[in-house]
Amino acid sequence: MEGDSGMPQTELWALLAVATVMLIVGASLMGCYMVPEYRKTFYQHKSLKTLIKWTWEERKVCTLGDGMDASRADVFDFAAWVWPPNDQVRTWLEGWERWEREQPSWFTEKWKARLRHPSVPPEALPPALKRKFDTANAEKQRHLRATDSSSFRRLPALPMSDFDAGGRGAGASAKVVPK
Repeated sequence: MEGDSGMPQTELWALLAVATVMLIVGASLMGCYMVPEYRKTFYQHKSLKTLIKWTWEERKVCTLGDGMDASRADVFDFAAWVWPPNDQVRTWLEGWERWEREQPSWFTEKWKARLRHPSVPPEALPPALKRKFDTANAEKQRHLRATDSSSFRRLPALPMSDFDAGGRGAGASAKVVPK
């Protein structure tokens, strides 16, 4: 190092060496004290496709809860193009009515909204669920149109005498105002 403004170079190298040795000893001890049959699960490289397949077919515990259904529901956090094949997704989604009755912890409005997203392939949805979504979307559109048209009231048109020669109004500038 330049000048006397800091630790000498030899002390920094010694500190780095000690930290490296401690890291290696700590990682070795962790490996030794792990339950042997779970050592292989500590790290296992998987491609995204392999991870999705494993999540869909084998995983039983995830952040959404326990069980195969929770694990499969977690797959929908990924983009639709990496989901399992449409026929597998469609078959699994046929349990929708059961989930509406049982209300598992992962069956939230946020989770349901993922399946209503335009990026979801229509072939992945069972026909009954697709009809249900279409009906709900149509109802939502009707409600929005009714709300939009009823939330404004028309003001009477201003008489032409209220405008100057340039066509600029002396009164209100808008013909529609919120209620």
